[in-house]
Formats: sequence, C-alpha cells, structure tokens
Amino acid sequence: MRAAGTFHIRGGEGDQRYGIHVSTNVQSAAKRVYSYLKSMGADADLAVRREPRFRRRLMYEVHLSGTMTNLQTLNELGILSDSFRLEEGIPRRFLRRACCRSAFLRGCLIGAASVNDPQREAHLELVIHHTAFAEDLSEMLQQLGFHPGLYMRRGAYVVYLKGREDVSGLLALAGAHQAALALAEGAVLKEVRAQANRVTNCDHANLRRSSAAAQRQLDAIDFLERAGMLRALPEGLQEAAELRRTYPYLDLRELAQEGEEGLTRMALNHRLRRIVQAAVGAGFQSSEASIQEAKGGRFL
Repeated sequence: MRAAGTFHIRGGEGDQRYGIHVSTNVQSAAKRVYSYLKSMGADADLAVRREPRFRRRLMYEVHLSGTMTNLQTLNELGILSDSFRLEEGIPRRFLRRACCRSAFLRGCLIGAASVNDPQREAHLELVIHHTAFAEDLSEMLQQLGFHPGLYMRRGAYVVYLKGREDVSGLLALAGAHQAALALAEGAVLKEVRAQANRVTNCDHANLRRSSAAAQRQLDAIDFLERAGMLRALPEGLQEAAELRRTYPYLDLRELAQEGEEGLTRMALNHRLRRIVQAAVGAGFQSSEASIQEAKGGRFL
C-alpha cells in the first residue's frame, strides 16, 4: 500500500472526501492487496486499465474509498495515524520484530521494486514517492546490515542496493528465495563464463607466442643450412634443429618428449635459443612482428 499506493484528498462530503489507489502492472500483486483488504473487512474494488502512453501496459488498480471502515483499515496499516493524519514515514510498531520487518520489506518489494537480469551486475531499486518514507526505508536497510543508496530521479526517490550479496540477501530476507537463488546462479554462471574467457584468451596468447617463436627457430635453421653453417654446430644443437624441423607445430614440452631420453624443456629451449643466436650472429634477421611475439612471454 505504501510503496504502490496514492492517497487522495478530494474534498466534498462523506465517503468521497478521501480515497486510495494502489496501481501496479503485476496482476498477482494487485490480487494480493485486494484479498488482504477484503480479509480485513475493507470495501475495495479491483479495476483494470491500459496505460494511455508509452508501453500501454495493462495496469491493475485497487480502489479504496473513504468510508469509516476503510479509514480504520488504513490506520491499522500504518498509513493513517490515530488522529487520521497521513503517516509519511514508517511506523515503528511495524519494525519491532524480525518477522514484521521481513513482511514489511516483502510488501515494499512487491509494490515498488525492480531487479536487473541475474546475468548482469546485481542491482535492485525501490522507487518511493515520499521523502520520509524513503529515508526511513534506507535507514532500516542500514540497520539490517545492507548498504543502500538514495537519490532522486524524475521527482521520485530511489532506494537502491548494488552487489550480489546485498541484493540476494534482501530477497532472501523478504522470502523471495527462488529469486535469490536465481541471482546467485546467474552470478556463478557469469564468473564461470568470465574465467573460461580468461583461460581461452591466455591459451590463445600462449599459442600465438609459441607459434611465432617456432617459426623464428625454423627460419634460423633454414638460414644456417643455406649458409652451410648448420653442420658446424655442436651435435646437441644439430639434434635440436632436427627435432624442430621434424615437429614444427609442437610446443617445447611436447618437443622435448620426442627427443633423447632425459632431454628437458629448459634444455631444449636453451639449445634452440643458441641456434637463433648463431643465426643472428651470421646476419639472420626475422620479421619484427615475429620477434615481438617471441619476446612476449614464456613458451609452454
């Protein structure tokens, strides 16, 4: 009622002096308000209309006229004081017990809250049209251990929470356990997807660097062979060169496994580096892009 309702003072006489309309585009929310009011003995009407502009959504409205019975119901709901003045903030009697706070927050979420897609960064907003009510709601959330923010947007106050822990915690506190689980599941999927992307990008970068280094080694070996210098190298370097030419697509670890028994990745890497250095000393030059790729990181 407080989050989605509007209290009207029309003037006139009798039942028409006051009224309250609860408007929402969620049919189940309107039905719940209507059934609660009926159970309290209030005389309420349920109406459906379509928005005249914008998205032209169906809006469900609960109308409550200003009869004495209805005014007494509004007093019990904390909307009117005992002297039938409009209560702008949150009555403290609603917040004394944990179950009452949970129920009150549940009503606020049903009436005025929106939560973004669980696949994105968690964000929950409650759009409130009364200053005192927005401030009291923000203070209550702080007392419950949350970290709310408050700002004004297009003439209304927005109480918001950011972060998966705060948003899912509030949903769970209000009894929206399925929504809290969906939010947690979305956050897990988002993290798994991000981790998979990081691993893929890292693997891709490693493969690119390894490929560039292998190509530079092959170019250096071809240069030394054309210059007649390959057979003048020590036997271990000649074996490393033959391995690289036989298995041009293997990384260093796989290449070392194809070599002589006891040959390690580090030893093979050292031999291939010496081959490249020998070629460079004899005038070998590779493309600048290949050099930068080879220097970009370690080769697996």
